[in-house]
Amino acid sequence: MSVPVENAVLILLWLVALWRGPSALRSSKQRTLWAAFAALTLSMTLRRPEVMQAIDSGTGVNNLSTLLKHFLGITAAAAVLEFVYAITRPEGRNGARLRLCAAATTMLALTVLFAFMPRKTEAEEFFESSAGSGTATVYLMVWFTYLGTAMASATWLFWGSSRHAGAGWLRTGLRLLGAGTAAGVAYSLTRAVYLVLRLAGVVDAGSDAGVSTATDTMKHLAIGLILIGSSVPAVGVAWRAGRHLLYLRRLAPLWADLTAAVPEVVLGEELRRREFQMRLHRRVVEIRDAILALQPYASAEERDHAEAAAPHPALADACWVETARRAKLAGRAPLTGVERRDSVSGDELDLDAEARWLWQIETARRGDVVRQFASGDGHAIPQPIAPQGPSDRETAPQ
Repeated sequence: MSVPVENAVLILLWLVALWRGPSALRSSKQRTLWAAFAALTLSMTLRRPEVMQAIDSGTGVNNLSTLLKHFLGITAAAAVLEFVYAITRPEGRNGARLRLCAAATTMLALTVLFAFMPRKTEAEEFFESSAGSGTATVYLMVWFTYLGTAMASATWLFWGSSRHAGAGWLRTGLRLLGAGTAAGVAYSLTRAVYLVLRLAGVVDAGSDAGVSTATDTMKHLAIGLILIGSSVPAVGVAWRAGRHLLYLRRLAPLWADLTAAVPEVVLGEELRRREFQMRLHRRVVEIRDAILALQPYASAEERDHAEAAAPHPALADACWVETARRAKLAGRAPLTGVERRDSVSGDELDLDAEARWLWQIETARRGDVVRQFASGDGHAIPQPIAPQGPSDRETAPQ
C-alpha cells in the first residue's frame, strides 16, 4: 500500500475518532464505537516508521511497537463486537465477560509468544520478516485467529440485523459495516493461509511483498467500509433533522395565524432548540388542534362549497380554515350543530407526510383563491389553479 493511501486512511481515522469523541460521553453504545475507532486509530499510528522507531529504540525492545499495535487491534475488534451486540442483540451482552476473557487470553498468549520469538533486529514489515519462521508464525496465527473470528461474528450480526432494519439509512449503514468486517475476515484468512504455506515451503519468500500489499489493500478496504458504514446512520439523522427544521420554518406562518385565533391550543412545555423532530411534532399537533377548534366557525354550507368547487383537497381545506379563522378573530359566535370532519388528509402516523400536507394548505392559503373565498364569505370561488404541493426534491434540505 502506497504511503499517500496510508496517510489518507490515518488522517481519516483521526478525524472520525475526534468527531465521535463528544458522542461517547452521551451513550454507552457510542462510547463502545468510539473506543473501537480510537484503538484502531492508535494501532494504525503505530505503523508509522518514526513512531515505531521511537518506541522500539526508546525501550530497547525490538518490535515492541508491533505487540502494542496488536493489543490495540484486539481492543478495536473487541469493541466492534460489543457495539454490534449492543445494537443487534442487546440480550447477547450477557456474554460480554466471556468475550472479554477471550480478548485478554489472546493478549496474554501474544505476550508469551513475543517473549520467545527471535527479534535480533528491528523489522519494519513484521509480516514479511516473520513469514517462514515457526515461532513468529504461531504468534501471527493467534492474532489472525482472534481477529478473523471477531470479524466473522460481527459480519454475521451486521448482515442479519440489516434484513430487519426499518430506516433505509440504518439498513445501508449495517450492510456497509458487515461488508467492512467481511473484508477483515478475508484479510485475516488470507494472511493466515499464506503463513502456513510459507512455513510448509509451498511458496517462497518471493511472494511475501505481493501478498503483503494485497492484504494491506483488504485491510484498508475494511477500515474504509467500517468508517463509512458507521457514519451513514449519523448522516441520515442529520438529513432528517434538516428536513424537520425546513418544515418547522415553512409551517411557522400557518401556526402563528391559527394559534392567534385559538391560543388555547398552544402547549406550555418548552422544548430544546435542537429537538427538531419533537418541535415539528408539537407544531403539527397544535395546528391540527387549532383547525379542529375552528371548525364551528365555518358553516357546513361553506365547507361543502369549498370542497365541491376547489380542484385540490388542500385548497378546499385552506378556504374554509381561513374563513373560520377570520370569523373567529372578527368575534363571530361559533355555530351549533356543525358536524366535525377530518380536515387534514395527511397520514397521522407519518410526521413528514402530515407536515407536507399542512404545507400544501399554507401554500394554498397564501394564494388569491383563498383570499377571495374568505373575503366573499364562501359564496364564490374564482376559477383556481390547484396549488402544487412540495415535491420530495423541494422538501430535502439544500
